[in-house]
Amino acid sequence: MMHSGALQPTSAFLLLLITALMMALAMTVHPVVLLAGWAVAIAMIALWRYSVWMCVAFALLSAFRLHELTPALLPLRLPQLFAMATLAVLMWQLAVTRQSRPFLVGEGKILLALFAVTTVGMLLASNRGLAMGYWSGSWIKVVLMCFAISWLLKTQKQIVQTGWLIIAAGAVVSLCALYNSVNGLEVVEGTRVTIGRSWGSMLGDPNDLALVLLFPVSFAFNRALAQGPARWPALLVLCALVAAVLATQSRGGLLGICAVVGISVFSRYRLPKWVWLLMPVLLMLLLSVAGVAERQSGGAAESGIDESAMGRIYAWQAAISMGLSHPLFGVGLDNFYVNYYFHSPHWDGKNHAVHSSWFQVLAEAGVLGLILFVSFVIGLIRRSYSLIARGSLTDEQRVWLLAIHSGIASFAVSGTFLTQAFTWPLYILAALLWAYHRILTPTPVTPGYSVSISCDNQSKRGDSL
Repeated sequence: MMHSGALQPTSAFLLLLITALMMALAMTVHPVVLLAGWAVAIAMIALWRYSVWMCVAFALLSAFRLHELTPALLPLRLPQLFAMATLAVLMWQLAVTRQSRPFLVGEGKILLALFAVTTVGMLLASNRGLAMGYWSGSWIKVVLMCFAISWLLKTQKQIVQTGWLIIAAGAVVSLCALYNSVNGLEVVEGTRVTIGRSWGSMLGDPNDLALVLLFPVSFAFNRALAQGPARWPALLVLCALVAAVLATQSRGGLLGICAVVGISVFSRYRLPKWVWLLMPVLLMLLLSVAGVAERQSGGAAESGIDESAMGRIYAWQAAISMGLSHPLFGVGLDNFYVNYYFHSPHWDGKNHAVHSSWFQVLAEAGVLGLILFVSFVIGLIRRSYSLIARGSLTDEQRVWLLAIHSGIASFAVSGTFLTQAFTWPLYILAALLWAYHRILTPTPVTPGYSVSISCDNQSKRGDSL
């Protein structure tokens, strides 16, 4: 039965409609005000009806930086608009209708602990303004949406639709990157494609662009391996994604693709062991096709250990120094760059990015934060593997679980060379995984927390809050 304090869907809908109509009728002083009243009515109904997609849209808009693909979208401030709508949705779902109930799994507790560590680190950061800006502008939204999406996604159909939205968003970004590559637009280092570098987009860095493109690869690849007519559009998007990653000439992105292919194929097929010896050959082939040897930094023209590799080594040494100097809370979010000079053993006249998720956490969240972050990733891998190992899964469930599992593995591999510890992809994957866990395990996840499972318009409750 529904909780006694919760509104029935029909009652909630009528309450919204009546309230909005009263507002519209009461504000008939001016036609514009009347129009605003009706707009509020429609918006409230839409928020109630499509609440989960409001949160998913906000997460994907932020993860793929869709509003930065063209400067024409920047004045619309879409992230801010979706953020306000998402906050309204969460308050409505959790406090008014109570259709969604909070729950925690083990990795969720670890994430909260990591969030607490980074919050304290923000207050103690050497450049508190940078740390507070990143914390309030990105990190708190990432953590909040990670939990919110896992609470709002309640059915297999919703997870499948979210997977296709990820693929579609990846298709848009990849086509934009390929268009720039073909026309020689927004190219850096002579050959590496970017998006929006001239107007300050986050996708203006080829490594960050590769990170965004890598996120939907696991979804497109696993759906392309499955049966059914839907495999063909997934295959087309996969080809566009791989081509776009190759155009960025990012070694971390290429490693991520290899991880997705290896994990997905290994989990789906029984292949001879000698086949896996071909993985290094595949990586070398991708590096050759991508033209990494032609890069101005890290290319074949640099003898010995190239400048790009040495830059990473110096950055990692600086990260180790920061972590050991501030073992509990690190130097603070987004503070690696400004602290590079004080901790690097080699100074070439400019600061450098860390170019590694693991070393990023060590530097910005300390040794304690790194322990929590590694535990979080390992917990996600173990949970996804345990769900895949179940014998009662349908083919569709196995496809999308493999997409999530290989995506997390891809993060673990590519994260060695890409800075993505506190950005969206890993945490969206975590949200989908937790939602799947709740769907496949209709019992309270953690004692003391309520879990609501939608089944024939009834709710099964765990222990009371």
